Amino acid sequence: MACGTPTPIEKNKLENIGKIIVVASGKGGVGKSTVSANLALTLAKQGYRVGILDADIYGPSIHKMFGVENQQIGATYIGEEEYLVPVEKFGLKIISIGMLVDNSQAVIWRGPLAANALAQLFGKTMWGDLDYLVVDFPPGTGDIQISTMQQFQVDGAIVVTTPQVLAVNDARKGAEMFSASKMNVPLIGIVENMSWFTPKEHPEEKYLLFGKGGGQKLADEFNTELLSQIPLIQDVEEVEDQDCLLSTTNAAICKAFEGIADKVVKFADSLPEKGNQPLKIAVPTVDGHVDDHFGHCDHYTVFEIDKDNNIASRTEVPAGQGCGCKSNIASVLANMGVSVMLAGNMGEGAKNVLEAQHIRVIRGCSGEIEMLVNAFLAGLVKDSGVGCSGHEDCH
Repeated sequence: MACGTPTPIEKNKLENIGKIIVVASGKGGVGKSTVSANLALTLAKQGYRVGILDADIYGPSIHKMFGVENQQIGATYIGEEEYLVPVEKFGLKIISIGMLVDNSQAVIWRGPLAANALAQLFGKTMWGDLDYLVVDFPPGTGDIQISTMQQFQVDGAIVVTTPQVLAVNDARKGAEMFSASKMNVPLIGIVENMSWFTPKEHPEEKYLLFGKGGGQKLADEFNTELLSQIPLIQDVEEVEDQDCLLSTTNAAICKAFEGIADKVVKFADSLPEKGNQPLKIAVPTVDGHVDDHFGHCDHYTVFEIDKDNNIASRTEVPAGQGCGCKSNIASVLANMGVSVMLAGNMGEGAKNVLEAQHIRVIRGCSGEIEMLVNAFLAGLVKDSGVGCSGHEDCH
């Protein structure tokens, strides 16, 4: 039997927090923290209970954006455990590493120490009851992001870019980090920031300072939605001498963030309740064995796994019309709750379509299907890393 994946890491579910939404970027300077702050603020203005956590350990800015950099974070005890008490402002609960270190000094921590500090901010903060916790990730794809997603149940991610080619190239790496083959966190969509500049005196004019189309191109590449294009503006309302929060005089900016918030809420409402969904594994099948050619299988066998890691049931799903990557099988399996596909040969196109539906693909499998699934559950199956050598080989 071809094809050990490590035993899945048990992730921590933060009690009393409905959904954790992370905001990421491939590089700094694209307005990621501004998007994080304004998304959290908009959700709060819509009546949701919201917290914002500044996870940018090396360059925290959320505390400055909200004008709370000089406020002290409190502490309280529950039994013998000490918890941080976040600062509250504009209806938000706010916490940042920048409020715990000397603002005049650079934060110089190695990866494991920084990841441990962030875990404390997540798990040792008295968040109370929240509908949403918005997390401002550092730019890039380093230890902080990976450790967070390994330790905590992150529900969805937003990637921020600007239109120019270099920014999109970096944002692509950030988006790839959330894919089913990497951290397997659903990508809510792309936000294109600084899409154009409109002078206050000439509101009908648009100047494309950084090019155009980058955000849509990235969204298309990852089979996700371009959530919004946000322009540069000239008249942002100052809040305690800060200049990042929602303008009350610029309707376009407010409307843009209201649209993003609405889409985040719609996405969150579509998610199943945490912990209530059994693991489901799909296998392309012919005569009780793994079909070597994904796109031409007789049917797909979907195995449901119980809480004791045993096969509870199996269902046969028709293969449908067309080859694998061009049929609707990815959405059909996703709607059934399938999160893993154990397959033989598979081209990159089919793999990308499945992963866009948050179905993790493991290629190079063979043998009797039930034996294969049991081997996977025992941690003995890993992706071969090899796709089909050519389109004709798969189709």
